[in-house]
Amino acid sequence: MESDKFVAVENYDVVVCGSGPAGLGAALCAARHGARVMLLESAALPGGTINAVPWMPVNRLLTEGAKRSYAHDMLVKHILKYGDKATRPGREDKINGGGLSNHVEYSELAIYDMLEEAGIPYRLFSPVVDVVMDGKKVTGVVVREKRGPVAYMAKAVVDATGDGDVAAAAGCAFMEGREEDGIHMPLTLGFSLGGIDKETFFPWMDSRRIDALRVDTFEDMLAEAEKKGYYTAAWYSFNPGTLPGIVGVNHGAWRGQSLQSNGLNAADLTAARRNGLHVAADCATILREYGVPGAENCFLDRVGTLMGVRDTRRIVGDYVQTFEDSQDGTEFDDTVARKYGYVDGNQIHIGPMVSGYGFPYRALLPRDCEGLLVAGRCASMTFMGHCAGKSMGNMMELGVAAGTAAAICSKKGITPRMLDIYELRSALIHEMEVVIG
Repeated sequence: MESDKFVAVENYDVVVCGSGPAGLGAALCAARHGARVMLLESAALPGGTINAVPWMPVNRLLTEGAKRSYAHDMLVKHILKYGDKATRPGREDKINGGGLSNHVEYSELAIYDMLEEAGIPYRLFSPVVDVVMDGKKVTGVVVREKRGPVAYMAKAVVDATGDGDVAAAAGCAFMEGREEDGIHMPLTLGFSLGGIDKETFFPWMDSRRIDALRVDTFEDMLAEAEKKGYYTAAWYSFNPGTLPGIVGVNHGAWRGQSLQSNGLNAADLTAARRNGLHVAADCATILREYGVPGAENCFLDRVGTLMGVRDTRRIVGDYVQTFEDSQDGTEFDDTVARKYGYVDGNQIHIGPMVSGYGFPYRALLPRDCEGLLVAGRCASMTFMGHCAGKSMGNMMELGVAAGTAAAICSKKGITPRMLDIYELRSALIHEMEVVIG
């Protein structure tokens, strides 16, 4: 490596790229196993989807009363310490469950507290633009700071960027979009509304009574508003905020957004943010104009800092997990994590799965390189395999497995593909009570 190409070079046992649920799980558990860890994040705040939409449920942090993992416990502990202004229980339905609905600034603070307590340094504003390779082995990553390129060298690297940025830079093969037609789940800009009388609004929204309105159903109201030129979303999920009069809104994206829109394409992301802002502003106007009970005086409070991107690259690993695995409840000799919940293919397919089916270690191993593990939504899965249990708590569990593996590999001086699966599974028993079964 030509060190004079970089404004700085730093060395660690494990470098984790991406600070969403998978990256947090990886960094915490790698550090817990004694590795010197650096956590890198491209955005201006940590947390990924955790902090993308105000008061959106961060699902599957808790699983049927059982301890999910050390990392899940730490995140919950640090959020809860900020009290009822910071968080409330998340929604419980066929897609949501076992989660928290957070004020995003408090959850951001909780993440900083959690990382600092664990002794993990972190860097925001650090997008990965390249990798350092020794033959087929990834030995470091390069980020582009304003001051210039910085190299972070590591004995093991975890790609938890969501978009698979590290693996792509290393030349690994990827799948993108649904296999048969290339479509993606939509890009969403979440938001929050103010001026809501929650005691009136939520009972009405739960029943969707339209008695006092000029249309028969909530969906008819949206259809009529769309004809008038308002931007409407495919669906809306209203989540009670922790502040008086504030409601968080997750949604299925503007109805006019093409499902060919790709979260890797700057033009598509730009359009999705612009159109998403219209959806947010028009939602408040529509609820006022139609006199929705409890929302007669509502207004747009804020939009999310981050775009909600549901799928981009998925690595081709030593095993590609499938939709059929989720339906059959497949178990593997190398199961290292589990996915709970429901199949949530926004606008494409919603349906049941075997909650708690196994996720194999081989799906964290890129087929085309060494020294790298991939965790989160860019792990090795088919399109529908990803949709089956893509909740944040599930993605964190993939990170727990990857980070634990990375720490063991760095200590032993081996690559992830050389790791004894029984040693990893034994280590994970102490991290995740519900993994081995």
